[in-house]
Amino acid sequence: MWDDGKIRVLAVENNRDLCEILEVLIKNEEDMEWAGAAYDGLQALEKIKQATPDVVLLDIIMPNLDGMGVLQRLDEMELSKRPRIIILTAFEEEELIKKSVKLGADYYVLKPFDRDSLIQRIRQLARGDQETTPLRKTKPAKRAAEDRLDGDVSRILYKMGVPTYFKGYIYLKDAIIMVTKEIGLLGSVTKILYPRIAEKYGTTPLIVEAAIRYTIQKTWKQGNPEYINRIFGYAVNLREGKPPTNSFFIARIAEELRLGMVEEA
Repeated sequence: MWDDGKIRVLAVENNRDLCEILEVLIKNEEDMEWAGAAYDGLQALEKIKQATPDVVLLDIIMPNLDGMGVLQRLDEMELSKRPRIIILTAFEEEELIKKSVKLGADYYVLKPFDRDSLIQRIRQLARGDQETTPLRKTKPAKRAAEDRLDGDVSRILYKMGVPTYFKGYIYLKDAIIMVTKEIGLLGSVTKILYPRIAEKYGTTPLIVEAAIRYTIQKTWKQGNPEYINRIFGYAVNLREGKPPTNSFFIARIAEELRLGMVEEA
């Protein structure tokens, strides 16, 4: 921390929209200072050297040099003080976590993240709080299975190019998880599924439905066409630009996940 006691935070993330969200988030905290953003790994190394941040929010998937490469290079740099590292990623994989720890990461946050929790972790790491939850922890089997499903959904949506910073992303992700666990919900999307999600987030079923619809439409226009075709096949036509209904989108990904579970059993 600098003489004024403020925690300097640098974001390393190739998603510029997410960087803007993080900037607003950090600037809203009186005890924090925005140290800037880097959009690839090579920029990150220069920014870390110049801005001397206390905490770096580091994405894994980036052009030129990925997050793992940044962690490796940090060890080779002659820094007066190594910053604390929080990994921000859409992937929750055991091998990735192990490698991050080995290379010096301090904490791991899965996108989309809870803003209050992220701020709390930044403070704890910057102040050397010994009570900070470890990067890795043992989980009960049921919780581990739920986390695995959560990670699988995040992975599919990420590969499709679904914008993680849209509010509809969170609603869509929850809808897919709920339907994967309880396939009967597909027959009651408007009567049960949307209201259940709305209650969880303190909003209305109509807002949930509209946010999911908007997110799917944006994905259809700007997402990864190859992966979308892989998931949806000939059931949709990307060239016509007509995205599937919310129900079909949710059902198709839930089906993919359920088939995957059967194959692993």
